[in-house]
Parts: sequence; structure tokens; C-alpha cells
Amino acid sequence: MGKIKVFYFIPNLEQGGPEKQVMKLIRGLPDRFEPVLCLYHDHVFYRDELPPGQPRHILGYPRMNLAGLDKLTRILEQERPHILHSYRDKANFWARLAARRARVPIVISSCRNRFMQVRYLALERYLSERADLILTNSESVKEELVSWARVRPGKVQVIYNILDTDFYRPPDPEERRQARAAWELGDDQVAFLLPGRIGLQKHQLGLLWSLASLARRGRLPAQAVFLLAGRRRDLTTARLVDWLRARPGLAERVRFLDAQKDIRALYWAADVLIMPSLYEGLSNAALEGCAAGLPAILSRATNLDQTIVDGETGFEVPTFWPGPLASAIERMLALGPEARREMGARGRVHVAARFARTPTQPIDETVAVYDRLLAEKGLRP
Repeated sequence: MGKIKVFYFIPNLEQGGPEKQVMKLIRGLPDRFEPVLCLYHDHVFYRDELPPGQPRHILGYPRMNLAGLDKLTRILEQERPHILHSYRDKANFWARLAARRARVPIVISSCRNRFMQVRYLALERYLSERADLILTNSESVKEELVSWARVRPGKVQVIYNILDTDFYRPPDPEERRQARAAWELGDDQVAFLLPGRIGLQKHQLGLLWSLASLARRGRLPAQAVFLLAGRRRDLTTARLVDWLRARPGLAERVRFLDAQKDIRALYWAADVLIMPSLYEGLSNAALEGCAAGLPAILSRATNLDQTIVDGETGFEVPTFWPGPLASAIERMLALGPEARREMGARGRVHVAARFARTPTQPIDETVAVYDRLLAEKGLRP
């Protein structure tokens, strides 16, 4: 039969968790697989991480439409993959339609975030039957698919994210010194890092509202600095964030770093990870930051898969509300450097045990899914 061809379809490779996971999966596949990567358009942030020869196909459409569907169908007919594996709600929708037209034997969709758009949510029950399996990285996403979209539970399988705990590790003293120097952080400063695109989901607005409340009451210490690392995806939200940052006492405490390729260096420079997201699947940044030894402040929505243990490896706060978030920031500052380091060390042990049982396990589990479905379809040699 030759190599097993797997066709990966995702809108783009801009900064984001699913995009990095696709590239790691392609690079980690056994040699008996032949990956083919297809994008809507050639937006690639982590270009250095692209596997050789990828992406093989660019549709050339910033937004998918019927013409894009026709082109995707023709590419599938040309490539004749054994498996089509799509990522993200929009790509899942179009991939299932194209796969049916091109008669692809095995169709797998990946759903990696909560709060699916209503138009896709309404169709998911029907379209899920056009796929062999839906892979997700979070129990909370599976629960949402089953309870909200009415997808049959047997159609959904959870495989946690690929987490390299050897790469995402605590820094040695010299690595930390260099990282903090690169971001001009003084020895006495306590750096809170919020990694994520500027938008409603990541809730930078809630963080800044909390900080404004602390500053107004004179309870935001001068040594606290907040690093916001991510592209300005939602311009309306970005303008509101800029407006809040201009409030008294915040401009000198809040820094916008834009998207960063070397996110590990930011983890090494920071003292605390803070993620007050309104919704998440299983956040790569939360896992990576904790693996790098950072204590974390996470919203309940970010911590549905127990990335942290409240009070032991960080603090969980109610989703959306700025008051509890402000209190958690004060509690973290009150701990002192050594207590924060100890909390972060416990956090690394926790995420390593829960989410990184072996370095290649998520890839091995995905390959096992491929092999099982190939055998069920009689496509194994």
C-alpha cells in the first residue's frame, strides 16, 4: 500500500495553540505516514517550525467559500489521502463537505476550544456523523460537544496536548538573568505574564480593570509589572485595552510585547503566569508556563481540566469577575519570591504528572487512532 497519506487542513499557521500542535504532530509522525498540509492562506508565524516541504497546498482564500470548497475537493481528489484530519471549527465544516465529495475514506475533526460559533454549533450534530471521529484536547470541550451540540459521546475522544517538559523547564540562574535582562526587568520587579492574542476571549480587559481598581485604592505595588504578549487580533478590544491602560497608575506597569516566537524566554523572565480567559479548551500557554515553573492565576474557565491545584500550585478565580482577580494578584504578591518559586515547582510536578506522562504520548495516541480507523476500514496492508 505504500505510505499512509494524512491530509491536514487548517485555516492558517498564525500564532496559536492548535497551529503549533499540528506542526508538532506532523514532525512526530512515524516514517510510514506521509503528511500533506493545506492552508486557506499563507499566514505562517512560526515559519522556522514548519516541517520540510510544508504546506504543500495553499488554497489562496482568506475566507472559505464555495469556490474554495471546489478547489479543496480537487486537491483531495488529486492527493487521494487515506485520512483527512482538520483543525478548527471553520476548517472542520468545509473539510467534511469536501471529504464527502472527494470520497476520502477516513475523516477526523479536531475541536480544541469551547464556545463554538452558533452557526457551526447548529450543524455539528449533523456534520459529526460525516466524520469518523472528533478529537479534542479537553474534557470540557467534549462535554460541550455532547451536551450543547448533541454529538454522540462515542464520536469524541480526548487526547491531551503535546507538552515537552524537557523544553519547557525552569531556567537556571544564568538563563533567568539573561531573560530578565532582555525584557529590562529589575531584580525587585515581579513580572506577571499574560500570553495570548489581544481579544475578548483572553480577557485582558478584565485584568486591566482589576489593576485599575487596585491602583485607585493605592494597593498596586510599584514593583508589579504586567507583560501582555500576543498579536492584536480584535481591534475593538485592543482599543478598549489601550484606553484602560491609560488610566492613572497603569501605563508604567503594563507592557504590550506583541506576538513572541521565543515564548519560553518570557516564561523564564516572568514570576507569575496570569490567564483570566473567558473560555478555553486546554490552554497550551497554561501548561507550558506551569511546566516552566511559574505559579499561575487562572480563571475557572482556563482551569476546567485542573491545570493547577487551587492554593497549592496557583490560584483559581471565578471567570469574568475583576474583584476576585485583583484579590488573587494581591495574594500572589504577598507570598514573596521563595514561596512563589515553591508554588511553581509544585505546579511543574503537577502538570508533568497529569498531562505529560511520556514525551510522545499525544502523538502515539493520535497514531493509534489512525491505525484503528485504518484497520476498521480495511486499509491496512
